[in-house]
Amino acid sequence: MSKDEVSAPTMQRVSRLVVNQNDERILTNDYREPPPAAVTAAARQWVRQRAGIVCTFAMLKRRIPLLLWLPNYQWSYLPFDIIAGVTVALTAIPQSIAYGILSNLGPQYGIYSNVMGCLAYAVFGSVKDVTIAPTSLTAIMVQVVVQELHYGTALLTFLAAMITISFGVLNLGVLVRFISIPVVMGFTTAACFTIGSAQVRSLLGIKTQGKRADFVTSWENVLTHLDEIRLADALLGCCSILFLCSIRLSKDLGEGRSRTFFKYFALLRNALIVVIGVVLAYCLTTDIDHPPFQLTGHVQAGLPAFQVPPFSYTNENGTVYEFADMLGVMRTSIITIPLVTTLEIVSVGKAFSKGKIIDATQEMIALGISNLVVSFCSPLPVAGSFTRSALNHSSGVRTTLSCAITAVMLMLSLTLLTGVLYYIPKATLASIVISAMVFMIDWEEIRSIWRTKKLDMIPFFATTLACLFYELDYGILVGIGVNCCFLLYLMSTPRLTVERLQISELRVLLIGIDQSLAFSAVERLRDWTLKQVERYDGIDLVVIDGFNVHFIDMTTAKTFVEMAQDLQMHQTRLMLWRFEADIAYAMLRMRKELFLPMLRADAQLPAAISRWKHLHYLPSDDSHP
Repeated sequence: MSKDEVSAPTMQRVSRLVVNQNDERILTNDYREPPPAAVTAAARQWVRQRAGIVCTFAMLKRRIPLLLWLPNYQWSYLPFDIIAGVTVALTAIPQSIAYGILSNLGPQYGIYSNVMGCLAYAVFGSVKDVTIAPTSLTAIMVQVVVQELHYGTALLTFLAAMITISFGVLNLGVLVRFISIPVVMGFTTAACFTIGSAQVRSLLGIKTQGKRADFVTSWENVLTHLDEIRLADALLGCCSILFLCSIRLSKDLGEGRSRTFFKYFALLRNALIVVIGVVLAYCLTTDIDHPPFQLTGHVQAGLPAFQVPPFSYTNENGTVYEFADMLGVMRTSIITIPLVTTLEIVSVGKAFSKGKIIDATQEMIALGISNLVVSFCSPLPVAGSFTRSALNHSSGVRTTLSCAITAVMLMLSLTLLTGVLYYIPKATLASIVISAMVFMIDWEEIRSIWRTKKLDMIPFFATTLACLFYELDYGILVGIGVNCCFLLYLMSTPRLTVERLQISELRVLLIGIDQSLAFSAVERLRDWTLKQVERYDGIDLVVIDGFNVHFIDMTTAKTFVEMAQDLQMHQTRLMLWRFEADIAYAMLRMRKELFLPMLRADAQLPAAISRWKHLHYLPSDDSHP
């Protein structure tokens, strides 16, 4: 396109840089970076300000929310909190036992983790609806570590807690932003299939346990031991799944009071199926040594013993693991567990916040402290439980006191109900887990990914397949890696536009850029610009519009130097227009004598080119007037 005069859009933020050659800041070298002493002084000032904010009672109440709600607690809240706490406990007992077994630790450890997690969150939690408990994801993610270290896995819970607390203290919740929705959906979908597959063995009454509990090994174990299927267990398990799924689907039936009945009937379905399973097992058991179903068995009575997480461990086979060896067994779980549990608790908190702002920092600190307390009595880490939080919310909870009440109910079950817990069929617990997994897969969200951006199916499938056929913790890293590759590609391929203009008797090539210029993108700009100069023969001036550029690095500045030299070989000059002051100063710090003539900050392109031509342009012998 050719124009005699072009009027560029008015600049919203006009830099004072190089409006004319007598710019005060240029003459005084004001563009230099602050010296180390100034940076140190600024850092000290920032630390003093932060210390003044942190060392206040208001900050203490913010970090210990119990101090906020307890002085204002009303007796009218107590019935609601008691109802919510007891209702959640009825669901938490069978689920905690199921997840304790799923983790290969033992049923009591699931309850231990639930008790201590709830007590800690009652003090430090900031969202009244959230319930902290062991979840299917935390159970499945520690399985491999448990197989080698057993109780030594408490060190993993301890380290994960310290990392989570560090995330909160350092405000590193931003790391969760690198886990996109397709990656989360892929991880959740694969986890549901993996967890459900690990329970098929117990559902069918197969006693032989596979070497691992991953998706492939679980089905391999089932298919190679079909001769061990027990008809009674399989029948009880399948009927329990049908019962649970039917009740779940009926939660929206009826109107008025009947609707409320179906709603709470659905919420208590796990407790109901456990009661049915216990009654059947107790009534049909004539010989305790040969029960009709595989039973949970002995659950250790009493409260957990507190002990420091082991930093060296000797397992049941006599293998000694030093601290470094234990870290080698845990591998990436030390990072993935904090990331996944942080993502869970923030997501659960947002789901029940009703538009209120969630203090993600406080939730990370609360989660970290909960796992820190848990690590002294149980190896099974905890996270925000969506199911139990939904039950807590629907029960009309008023404060996090309900978590403490849930913990008290769980402690009572450990003290008084261990005889009843003995008769819970494993097939019943397996049916609870499998039916929960059926509804955890969000098929509508997956369809939304397909409808919105089909390219997002790549990280979704990459995460799902890596989690299914390798390991869950590595799978989510694969998904994050694929997403980061997308980000790097976008950073390296800025959208470039070109327009050929005729201004002030100069043939001008205006190059537009839609993003900042990191080292990975500037080479593309250089090559593309040179191709355009060759395409439009006889160009006098190349103008690069930096209005959308908010960052450059040393490589970018150096490449501009090389680009100016390359253009001179084509008898073409380079002008840099509308770059921000800080970016322009970075160029001047590299080579002031080269960049000073190039940089213009005029609001209008014709004015910038006219002044540039008047001050600096020396036409070559073969240039056109």
